[in-house]
Order: sequence, then C-alpha cells, then structure tokens
Amino acid sequence: MQEANYGAAFPQGGETRALVRGRYLCLSAQLPETGRVVARSTGENPDLWREDLIIWTIHFHAFGQTLKISINPLGAYRVDGSPLPEPWSDRPMSAPVFGPGYFSTHLIDDRRVGPKLGEPILVSAAIVKNEWSTEVAIPISDISNVGAITAERVRVPRPEAPELRWYWPGPAPGLTFHLSAGDPSIGPPSLVRKDWTASTASAVTTQSASGPFAAELVLLPHDVWNASERKTLEVDRMWEKNLTVRVNNAVLAESHDWKNVHSLAGWEKFRDPRIAALKASLGPFPERTPLRTSVTRKLDYGEGFVIENLIYESRPGLVVTANLYLPSKIRGRIPAIVVVHSQHAPKVQMELQDLGMTSARAGTAVLIMDQLGAGERLQSQPWEGHRESYFSRYAMGEQLYLAGESLMKWMVWDIDRGVDVLLTQPYIDPKRIVLLGAVAGGGDPAAVTAALDDRIAAVIPFNFGGASPEDHFTSGPRPYGSELANPGWGEWESTRNLRDSIKGQFFSWLINASVAPRGFIFSFELGWPHGIENEPIWKRYKRVFSLYGQPDHLGEIDGFGPFPGPGEVENVGLQHRVKLYPILNRWFDMPLPATQYHNPRPEADLMALTPKAAAERKPKTVSAIGFEIAQTNLAKARAFRASLPASERLRSLRASLKKKLGDVDPAPEAHAHVIWTKRLSAFWVEAITLDTAPGIIVPLFFIKPQNASGQRLPVVLAFAQGGKEAFLTQRRGDIAELLKKGVIVCLADVRGTGETADGFHSVVGPEALNAPSTSLAATELMLGTTALGQRVKDARTVVHYLASRDDIDSKQLLLWGDSFVPANPREGLLDQSVGQVAGPQVIRQSDPLGSLLVLLTALYENNIHAVAARGGLVSYLSVLGDRFCYVPQDVIVPGILDTADIGDIVAALGPRAVLLEGFVDGRNRRLTESEMKSKLWQGFSTAESAPSRLTVREDSTPAELTIWLERQFSH
Repeated sequence: MQEANYGAAFPQGGETRALVRGRYLCLSAQLPETGRVVARSTGENPDLWREDLIIWTIHFHAFGQTLKISINPLGAYRVDGSPLPEPWSDRPMSAPVFGPGYFSTHLIDDRRVGPKLGEPILVSAAIVKNEWSTEVAIPISDISNVGAITAERVRVPRPEAPELRWYWPGPAPGLTFHLSAGDPSIGPPSLVRKDWTASTASAVTTQSASGPFAAELVLLPHDVWNASERKTLEVDRMWEKNLTVRVNNAVLAESHDWKNVHSLAGWEKFRDPRIAALKASLGPFPERTPLRTSVTRKLDYGEGFVIENLIYESRPGLVVTANLYLPSKIRGRIPAIVVVHSQHAPKVQMELQDLGMTSARAGTAVLIMDQLGAGERLQSQPWEGHRESYFSRYAMGEQLYLAGESLMKWMVWDIDRGVDVLLTQPYIDPKRIVLLGAVAGGGDPAAVTAALDDRIAAVIPFNFGGASPEDHFTSGPRPYGSELANPGWGEWESTRNLRDSIKGQFFSWLINASVAPRGFIFSFELGWPHGIENEPIWKRYKRVFSLYGQPDHLGEIDGFGPFPGPGEVENVGLQHRVKLYPILNRWFDMPLPATQYHNPRPEADLMALTPKAAAERKPKTVSAIGFEIAQTNLAKARAFRASLPASERLRSLRASLKKKLGDVDPAPEAHAHVIWTKRLSAFWVEAITLDTAPGIIVPLFFIKPQNASGQRLPVVLAFAQGGKEAFLTQRRGDIAELLKKGVIVCLADVRGTGETADGFHSVVGPEALNAPSTSLAATELMLGTTALGQRVKDARTVVHYLASRDDIDSKQLLLWGDSFVPANPREGLLDQSVGQVAGPQVIRQSDPLGSLLVLLTALYENNIHAVAARGGLVSYLSVLGDRFCYVPQDVIVPGILDTADIGDIVAALGPRAVLLEGFVDGRNRRLTESEMKSKLWQGFSTAESAPSRLTVREDSTPAELTIWLERQFSH
C-alpha cells in the first residue's frame, strides 16, 4: 500500500492480495501494527465507531455501481453499495440491493446485470503480535469484466499519531482487471471466526471441600448482623456517614472563620492559607521549557478571520494541539480569550468555533486548545466521539496521583503555557487576557489557573464555585445551610474533587473569589432557579469584591431552564455569549461583535497534529511521562534509604509511607461486642463487632476449633474486598483445613468491604466509575487521608484486639489477604477505558485490597508472624506502564511512588515468611513467577538481599496454600 502524507516513524501500510477461487473473489490484507489495534464492533453491518479498518471498494464499470466492504481487526464487517438501476431489478422497490453480508448476481434475459441478495460474503480476521490481518471472500458467479478494485487502510488516531490512511494501488484510480465466470464445482473457502463476545477471563470457582469442618462451614451465616439490624444501623452507609460528619466539621470551621471577615486584611488572612494549601496540594510546577510552538496550517476563508492550527509543548514531549482564531487584519495590540473546553467535546465543537470566529471577526484573539484526553490529545481509544475525554480522565487521574502529580496540575500547566504562547506574539495585549472555562469540566481548571496566575485579567468558570447543575437540580435538598459553603464530595474525576481541598478548606467558591480584585464572572449553564440575588454563595462573592472597592469587577451570566432541559449546552451557548460580550467590553474595551457568526468548519480543517509533525515530535503519552517521573523519584527514595544505617531503614519507610497513607494508627480504645455465638460439633463461632473510629464498626467472625478449650492457638486473620462471605464460599476448603489443624481463623470486614460494602464493581464499564467505593475513596483524599490508610487503621485495630485475647498465641498471628476477581487475558486484550460502554470482551479491574492490607499491616505490626497475599498488585509502577490501567480508586495512594513501591514493603518484612502468588500488573494481567520476581526485586535495593523466607509463585492449588499457611506455625 502507499501512504498519503505519512511519517516514516509509524508502521508501513501493509500488503493486500486478490485472487479468484471458484465462484469467489478472495481478498486478503496483512497490516503491521506496532501498537495495539483499535476495535470495538463485532458481527455483520455494525455501526462502526472510529476503528481501525481495511476498506475494499469494487467498481462494476458495466453497471456504474460500487460495492464497499469495511472490515475491522475483530472481523466485524459492513457492506455498502450503490443501488441497481430500477429497470434491471425485479425486486420490490423497498427491498435493498445489498443486504447484510450477502451478495450475488441477478440474471435478466440471460444477461449479467449486477449484484443481488444471495450467497453470503465470508469474512475472517486475526490479531497477532505487531500485526492484524483479514480475509474476505465475495461471491462473483456470473460476473465478468468487473472493472476496478481499490483498498484503503484506516488507522484511527492514537495518542502519538493522528488518523492515517494508506491506499492500494494508490490514491489514484484502482487496479482494473477482468474476472471470468467462476467454477461452481469449487466450494467456498473455509471460515473460522472468533467469538469476541465470549468471556476470556477464567472464572473464580467455589472451592469444594468435604469433612465435618467444611460441612458445618456451609451452615454459617455470612453476616454478623441480621437484615433488620443492618437496616437499622445502615451498615452499608457506615463509611459514608463517617465521612459526612468529618466533612460537616470542616464546613462549620470554615464558616466560623468566614464570619470574622469584615475587612480587606481579614479577607487576606482568610484567603492566604487556603490558597497556600491549594498550591501545596498541586505541588511545584515544572520549569518553563521551550514551547517549540509551530503553526502546522493557516486557514483564511476570506470572511474576516484566520485560523492558525498550532502545536506547542507544555513540557518536553507533551504536545498540545490548539486553534488560534485571529482577525484578518490586526491593528495594534488586541485582547485575547483563552478557552478551556468542556468534557463534552474538544476544540472543534460547533459552539467553540462560533465563539472563536465571531470574536476574531470583531478584533479579539481566541485560543482554544485540546485538553488532555480530548480531541487530538486523546489518551484512550476513540470508540465514541462524544465525551471521549471522560474515558481517559479516570486513568490519568489515578496514574498521576501515584506519581506524586495530579491531572488538575497538568491541565493548569497546559493552560498556563498557552498564555505563554500568546505572550510571544507582539500583537497580544498582556493586560487583556481573559480565561473562559466551558461547562462541565472546563470551569474547574480555568478557575484554578486564574487563582494561581495573575496574568489572567478575568476568569469566566462555568458551572464552578456554587453554579453547578448538581447543586441546583440533581442532588436533592441542599445539604448545608444557606450561610455555609459547599465543600463538594468525591467522585471518579479527580479534577472535581481536589486532594486536601476539604482539609485545607480551599472550597471551589474560595478559588473563584481569590482572583479579586481582578475580574470574575459567576457563570451558570442553566438559569438561576430563584435569581442570582438568592444564590447563597453570591453574597460571599459580593462581600469580597466590595472589600476591594471594586464591586463592578464582579459579574454574572446564566442561561435558561432547569437540568435536564433545553438550556443545556456542550461548551458555551449563544445565550451565554450575548451576555458575556458587553461585560468584557465594559471591562477591557473588547470589541462587540456586530453579528453572531455561524459557519462551522469540518474537523479535518482544524486538525493541528499533522502526520509530519507527529513523526518529528513523537508525542509522549501522559502515562509514559508519569512513569519517568515516578521511576526517577522512586530511585531517589530508594537511594536515600540505602544510605541510612540498616537499623533506621524500617523506621524511615514507615514514616514516609504514613505521610502518604494518612492516619494508620490503630484505635487506642476499640470496644468489642459479641453479637452472637454459635457452637457446632467441629468448631464454634463468635460474631463480633469492633469500634475502630467514630461511626465505623468492623464486623468479624472468630472461628475456633471445638477441641481447643483452654489452649492458646495460632490464628490466621483474613481480609478481602469480598469479605467474610467471599472466604466462606470460595476458600471454604482452606478454612476447613486450618481449623482441622488447630488454627483459629478470623474473618474481618474493614470499612467498605464484605457486609459493610455498598456494592463493588470489578467489571470495566460506566458502573465501575459510579461504584460507591470510588466516591468514598475520593472524599477521603479531599479530607487529607486515603481509603487504603483508613482500612489499614481498621486492620491494625483488629490485630491489637486479637493480641489482647487470652485464647490465642499472639506470637503465632498470620495474615492472609486474597482476591476473588479473575485476571484479564495476557494476550489479545481489547483495552477500553473504565468509563466506556463495555466492548466485545469482558475486562475487569483488579482487586488488590486484601494483599495490600496484609502487607501494610505487617509493615507496621512487629508481632505478625507471616503474611500470605494472593491476587495482589505486583507494583504501583506497573499502573503507569500503559495508558490503560484497571486498578480501583480505593487503593490509590497519591505520591506513594515518591517513597516506595510494593517490593520495598515486601523487602522490609524480612525475616518473616511472606507468600506472594497470582499477582497481576496494572492492567490486571496475571504474571509469571519470573515476571513477578523481576518487578518485586527492584524494591529490594535497600535490603542486603531478597527476604530469605519469601515465596513467589504464579499460582497454587488450595492444598498448597493450606500447607504453606500451616508450615509457618512450625517455625
């Protein structure tokens, strides 16, 4: 194949062939692909999204018709063609000529006149390492003198490359040829098609077991509380209620301080520590490296404006794509608007084009850049064109947190460097740069940028700081009084719930108000339900600007209607722009547009990353840059610990991890309550609750062999996301064997697990983003803690409770962490982002909570005898090893890779025995024993050698796990 304007840094076009077999025309293509394919659709005639394709077009010169067959790497195919001339067809007028996947000829008066519904088209495809291939067999009986055939390969956009196309035999007319009638005695080629919709992950089966112990374990209830008690105690909302109390306390403290603001000095005393906390949350920004700005295309339609498609690098390798709208004739210095688009659509969206063209025609420059994960800067798969940035924001947020960074910080820096780009132009007035953040995700980074960059003369952050639809229409009654500021609540998107924001009290309204006395326009997509003067937060904004003596520097605009409703827009609607222009004219003498210009251009016109530019720049993904940052910081942390005396290394590791995890100390006075007791012939069970924090109760089962009265027995304490029920149903045989050997088994549900969980979603899809654990974990980050740290606190409290009992041997306490989620396939994984609608393959998030709990608990508790961890995450660094990751939000620890990885924790547990088996990487793929060791051993640099009693294995039978657990008690 020949490529059209294609950079040499990317794969070659491939090879295609054609031959005749009997009555079939057989076409094949072999297409190199150094990266993973992009494909979602399966079956016949699907509505193909933006997917990799091979497209064959057959031209029937005798009939003036074409048959086009599009095939993706999964073998999904679509058949399109021009209809037959009506006089040549005896088919009903409503009947299609080309049916779904079928094609043959239609004879009239023994003349060959063209195609008709008949024999099936046969299609097959395969994906192997570094290439994909496909074959198609098209029935051609009774067709001759076909005419011409062309092939086109479409490689849809990747994070490092724009959409690319190859043509065979070239972009010019196709290859002409003649087909003789096929031999009907030769059958069609064989067809093997893979069913991509079948689950590729192995299921977790319930463990079978026999004997009295196993038989009686079946009889046990799975919960400590009965249904009535659970409803009364609201145990599934226990963690949420604990968080609500802690958030309310912060809100009341903030309100108390606000009531004391009566002067400009008082405001600055209120503001400054909170903005300092915002800066500390984001951390230091990188140095201002060369922008390497380049205009890749300039468009002039002769209508009063020009568009420069440009790229720049906000940091080395991170390419930003943008459109700069300018007046056709620039006179003197002109004002500029920097636009931060919403999550809904990137820079090419119609409303943004209207804003850019209208303003440029009037004399204002408008810079609209693609945000990370959107448009030409997508980081995931371009399966769905609408709101595609949703799908990668979750992954980028997790990955950057682990690297000690944040998605908000990176978005702010992109915008900040965009201002740098404008200021390199002599025609831009540096005192008249306005920042506009569009609805749904644009206002957040715009507001934060303006708070930190005083070059912004005014900011218009839509749907932020008390103006979101959620505040007014979707969240029910306001949870706070009219005089209290809304601190927000955690969700899947890290830019909407900034880390430490509740702890540091930099609520969204404070970020907006901090720009005073510069311009601020309180902006709402919809209509104020009761008018702006009745908006509680509006009173605060008015007070701040009045203290500066600049009440006119405060403005407001809104749209119309409720949510959902006709007033919704994707970025900035006409109803908002007509209100905005007069305010900007009054403040900055920005020219008022004479008319609202509307003539949107095709996306192809506005693409900035050309194949040539991509080949030269070799854009890096967020995960790749984050990996480099994390790897560098981790190496420094390991070198520092290695420089310490051996006796100091454990203390240093514990202290540094505690700063990242938050409060992990066990509750000093944890009250235990025995809810019920059951005595069976083989063992007896105590159902116990343990108070580990205000409003947090950990339910646990204490299962003890019957013949062990008066003895101090060894104990195995087990944790998993699925809790007691998962162990009793899927590890029943292991538990029975331990009890038979005289070992006590304790099953505990830390907050948000087991019977205290409010649902857990492991399968990737939109519901995974809405899992309660995601929201609660994000709220913990806003409060300055972590979900994992709070659960370690619970686990350590259980350990201390067990150590206080007189029926266990506190020197024989073993921890067991487990996972019950199947791994993803190692090969042929059809990646998709966590938020996307499910594709043809079942993809699951990992479940490493159990293993992390036992490793971290053992790190802080000296009396833990041994640790067994199954199905855990091999390293946090592996989460950044790819632009896709499948790790739940509730195990994310911001900045953990600044100090340690999982291998460092394992190394610190020596000389105690540790078993690690069935570990997975950041994409939830099971690793081999050698791969596990390779990644873990990197963390042993601060130890003299790998722990002498460390066992690493890919998998084991239930008997082998029990044997290992039992063996540790003999040491």
